[in-house]
Amino acid sequence: MQANPKQQEAIDKIEWALLIIAGAGSWKTATLTKRVENMIENHNIKPSSILMVTFTNKAANEMRERVAKTLSVEVPKSIYQNKNFPLIGTFHSIGIFILKEILSSKFWDEVSEIIWIKKDFVIYDEQDKTSVLKSIIKNKLNLDEKTYPAKQISFYISNAKNSLITAKSYEREVDNPFKEVVFQVYTHYEKELQENNSLDFDDILIKTYALLRIERVLEYYQEKYKFLMIDEYQDTNAPQYEIVKLLASKYRNLAVVWDDAQSIYSWRWANMNNIINFKKDYPEALEVKLEQNYRSTKNIIAWANSVIKNNTIWIKKELWTDNDTWEFIKYIEAPDDKIEAKVIAKIIKHKKENNLESKYSDNLILYRTNAQSRQIEEALISENIPYKVIWGLKFYERKEIKDLVAYLKLIHNNNDSISLKRIINVPPRKIWAKSIETLDIYKNNFELPYFHIIQNIDEVEEINSGAKSAIKNFYNIYEYLHEKSRILNLDELLSEIIKITNYEEYILDWLSDEEKESKKQNILELKNLTSEYNWLEPREALWNFLEDISLLTDMDKENNVQDFVTLMTIHTSKWLEEKNVFLAWVEEWIFPSFRSVGNTNELEEERRLMYVAMTRAKEELYISRAMERFYFWDYVRNPESRFFKEINKDFIEEVDLSNYIDSSSKFFSTTSNFDFQDITINNFSWEKVAARLVRKLAENDIANFNIWDKVKHPKFWNWIITWMSWEIATIAFTWVWSKKLNIKIAPVRKI
Repeated sequence: MQANPKQQEAIDKIEWALLIIAGAGSWKTATLTKRVENMIENHNIKPSSILMVTFTNKAANEMRERVAKTLSVEVPKSIYQNKNFPLIGTFHSIGIFILKEILSSKFWDEVSEIIWIKKDFVIYDEQDKTSVLKSIIKNKLNLDEKTYPAKQISFYISNAKNSLITAKSYEREVDNPFKEVVFQVYTHYEKELQENNSLDFDDILIKTYALLRIERVLEYYQEKYKFLMIDEYQDTNAPQYEIVKLLASKYRNLAVVWDDAQSIYSWRWANMNNIINFKKDYPEALEVKLEQNYRSTKNIIAWANSVIKNNTIWIKKELWTDNDTWEFIKYIEAPDDKIEAKVIAKIIKHKKENNLESKYSDNLILYRTNAQSRQIEEALISENIPYKVIWGLKFYERKEIKDLVAYLKLIHNNNDSISLKRIINVPPRKIWAKSIETLDIYKNNFELPYFHIIQNIDEVEEINSGAKSAIKNFYNIYEYLHEKSRILNLDELLSEIIKITNYEEYILDWLSDEEKESKKQNILELKNLTSEYNWLEPREALWNFLEDISLLTDMDKENNVQDFVTLMTIHTSKWLEEKNVFLAWVEEWIFPSFRSVGNTNELEEERRLMYVAMTRAKEELYISRAMERFYFWDYVRNPESRFFKEINKDFIEEVDLSNYIDSSSKFFSTTSNFDFQDITINNFSWEKVAARLVRKLAENDIANFNIWDKVKHPKFWNWIITWMSWEIATIAFTWVWSKKLNIKIAPVRKI
């Protein structure tokens, strides 16, 4: 990389605070890498005194590889091999690094009461967390989980933790009956985590922050890491901000990369005000703007600038590029959602068939929410186009993977009640639900760990002799595997689990040959994965493996090695770029979303999301909308997105749909009120099609509606209007659930 003047300014600023305001595609990662090289080679700074933080494992791995290449050294196999290498990772991986280091250090005695976890702790994923919360709601509080959904309470607890509100102090937040339940669940949940020697994802940051507030611990890490670099600083939340502030408070050698135009994670508690706090904390900071884009064409950059300028809250910067390529932004305006998806698929197919160098993997399809992928998937399938949807946990959510990982977790930490209850009867051992319920009762009444009860199972009179024998057998299997975990490599331990439990026979029973092969391949892939840890001491390998899979993000779980089209939400795409980007569902009320209308902060975040989507494209950008779509069990017509209207129309070229759709065939769904059978190519007109869209939306007189009116909705039944601003109303189903609707066109009536 040949640094431009602004990049060089950032590279040369080594001491004291530095604020790098970096536009999309401005090579900020390369700039940080060169900065590290400069620090080590020209300023004699020890590599191990440098701490670099980013937000995904994928980005952290890329950063490690770049730094290793720059320094002409091998990439460390693990974050723990950083004696002569910078510590590079995500906030969570570095948090675990600090926790594990302290738990094995001379500081343990003075910190044990503060963070209460022991060395063999496990990390609960969202499924584990939800399972614990459901159990608390049902068994400890005797409440109906439908009235008090575990996932909603989980959100409240995460919100509290990310606002640094403990279970004890949450009582001050209680201002309605639902929050009172949250407080009770939160209190029980923290106790459960402690008993199980477990942390959830939020706790990693909370416990790290708690450790760094101990003076001796903080002094140790301030001396150890004198130079800090934080990427994507606009995405930091309260605990992350406080952790960085503490670490940097002594030497003040802190460089942060900031792009307010890509701040799209407020729903994950990212705080845009952290830039204001940074400037207050470091008034001496040098500010450097990286505005040259190395990714996209001039047209894409011009459009991105024209959209983001409409935000009132942003740091002024003007992206520009030397890339002379000038492609129009392609606009797809389809009569309905099926045609929108079909045209996108046809364009991709056309590119592949008409250009020998074109690959399916050159194409990235983006949308606002996960649910919007279905129609596009169907269109790709109909064209025999390979694709992959990036969303949610896939490999690690499959039953056979969850089961085997649960065995490994229990071997690592026998206080892990979630893993215990998952596999105590897997494969079936005649330890039925009644016996597990009895174990729960003993655990809750006597406050004993499950394994203490299991070891003394003969004293539990409520369990019959057959179940007792089965439980003893399970304990013997655990003891055997626990001993083996000290001497076997991790892949060998996994094989031993499968062998001694007859797991493969169990999971493959009654399956078709195709399903059996799929399960076998999944188990084989898990073995392959565990074999990568064979270079570590067996117990250390087990701990590292469980830590790594607990920190994986959606993108980390996908293996992008084949030629396929990628589909994902815009939020997931933030660290990607591709030749051709298709942005679908760009309609008012969908993008921007309904809930953002009338809320300036939410609307501006939606615009930043649009900016992120646009700047993923390197060469061609397609924007699509449907004039009518089937959405939430109804046919709706949404106007053009306001974001699309903010583009200079000189940059836009409308796609001629007749090039991709055979107008002589009936390609509309049977539920649609129009088709093209009688329209020939010669007098083909999409305007005529639009004129034949005959479904009628509701046309309510908003003057007839007022706050506290009761209304009826065909899907959601009876509601109450609690807020109105012109035609947009918040309508409450219960005091917990509410929705924003446009009552001018929504199918509601007063009752």
